[in-house]
Amino acid sequence: MRDKIKIAIEFLKDKKSFLVGDLRLEANELGDIEITGWSQYTNFRNLTKENSLEELQGIKSLFYDKLKVSPELANFIKGKDIVFNLYFDDYGKASIEICSEKDSNICWKRDIP
Repeated sequence: MRDKIKIAIEFLKDKKSFLVGDLRLEANELGDIEITGWSQYTNFRNLTKENSLEELQGIKSLFYDKLKVSPELANFIKGKDIVFNLYFDDYGKASIEICSEKDSNICWKRDIP
């Protein structure tokens, strides 16, 4: 895992995305680090704000676990804003953004119950 994270850091330096396990790490135009994960739900109608927030928390936990094993990643993200994204995979056709979190503020991209 540490080797894959080191490769991801090189991609991030070039503002490119890289998959590390179930998460996509990316540096956006603003210099923020975006951490994206996908919902485990297979039917969009089953998504709710409550279960989406639980999944977003799971994405955050996975990312913080990666920071524990990679001091290089922890050092790289110092001073950068982190954005956590939850997407829904539309059966391989497209990824639909559900919500994101930056600085503890949730932004809903879809109208779900």
